Amino acid sequence: MSGLRLCFRATIAVTALMSLTYSVHGQTAPTSKTETLKFAAEVTLLDCEGVPCIEARIGEGKTLKLALDTGNVSSVLDKDIADAAGLKPTKAMPPGAPAGMFITAIPAVHIGGTAGATGEVTLREVPTLGLSLGEMIGQKQMPDVAGTLAYTAFKDRVLQIDFVAHKVRISELLTKPAECGGVCDKFSLITFGKKGPAIVVAEGFAINGKPVTAQVDTMYTGTLLVYTLSIDKLGLSDAAKSEKTESFPFTDGGVDMKSAPANKESFQNTTLGVSAPIVYFPTPDVHEPDGMFDATVGLGLFYGSVLTLDFRDMTISVVKP
Repeated sequence: MSGLRLCFRATIAVTALMSLTYSVHGQTAPTSKTETLKFAAEVTLLDCEGVPCIEARIGEGKTLKLALDTGNVSSVLDKDIADAAGLKPTKAMPPGAPAGMFITAIPAVHIGGTAGATGEVTLREVPTLGLSLGEMIGQKQMPDVAGTLAYTAFKDRVLQIDFVAHKVRISELLTKPAECGGVCDKFSLITFGKKGPAIVVAEGFAINGKPVTAQVDTMYTGTLLVYTLSIDKLGLSDAAKSEKTESFPFTDGGVDMKSAPANKESFQNTTLGVSAPIVYFPTPDVHEPDGMFDATVGLGLFYGSVLTLDFRDMTISVVKP
């Protein structure tokens, strides 16, 4: 997982292993789009302590709340729920992994098919970490959910998070390039740090008119976090001297970040966010990506917009209706 994700750094080695175990995708966007995009399921976008989540069912089990986590290579499921569903370890844990954690795969995650939903999709063989979440939830290192769905759960599908209509839309498995609505750019799977797991890093973002390569992380509740090695090249040296800080409970187990005003944060010249733009900078507790990319973008930029991620054709669109 990325250093911004799941609350303790000991899991980085585990998800790095999983990123080798499970195939993800190529890293170039197609040159043409030929199919009209159709969504197979539309469900309500829920707010789980500030992060986006949806209702889903594992196999024939009861409805659960699962957070959407595009900043992570592995989905997560509470150990008790995993045990009740009969999930078994599929790979040996690497040395130093937290006690009680295990690598598994969820055979079927059903989304939709319930009251208030349109259509239904089933995500198959979702790579997952089973671990006890109760203590992390109690310490506010994790929202109060049964688990998360990482970007790998949506392999070869389009995931659309509509923060305006409060809907989440998911396509069926795509076998051909799909039409990209609005203005699009490409994303790649780039490691978080030289030895980290592959995460979603997109082009098309900018701060104060300067282009930024950024991880897309839907469990980071801030706007744009610029990493240390990119501060000077983006002309943010003075802003980074700010002494003002803000706390982010679900990032790196709970960290403070420095904050400062920005002139403009955008995607393809579309100004993002719903209030005065703020840029964030790391404190020593924030895990950084060794210069592999410039920044991380989070929910603070996507409010008021529709975020579309095509995990077959590797494209991203951020549209403000």
